[in-house]
Amino acid sequence: MNGDLSDIERLILFDMIPPIIPGDEWRKLEAGLRQRVRALNIFIRDVYHDQDIVRAGKIPAEQVYTNAQYRPEMHGVDVPLDVYAHVAGADVVRAGDAGEFYVLEDNLRVPACRTCSKTAR
Repeated sequence: MNGDLSDIERLILFDMIPPIIPGDEWRKLEAGLRQRVRALNIFIRDVYHDQDIVRAGKIPAEQVYTNAQYRPEMHGVDVPLDVYAHVAGADVVRAGDAGEFYVLEDNLRVPACRTCSKTAR
């Protein structure tokens, strides 16, 4: 073997029965996830409007403007209720001695439409 592990299958283990989260913990997790989705929508709005995050140097401009998912035609377009991502899924794990929740990854989606998919290609 030459150190190339690209063809090795990696199994992702998961429980067949999802863990039960007590109500008080769920309410805290839910509030945090709601806040996170609001923040992500605010971020997307900023990218397509004021671009404060780019001007402040928090995210390099080339990382935004050369991204395949960036839609320059959306610059300045207002969307209802400032909701850009209509579906959000967060990969959450429990870790640490205190059993804290951590978000590993956010997955955002928007509804597909015939008109939109023509411009997205």
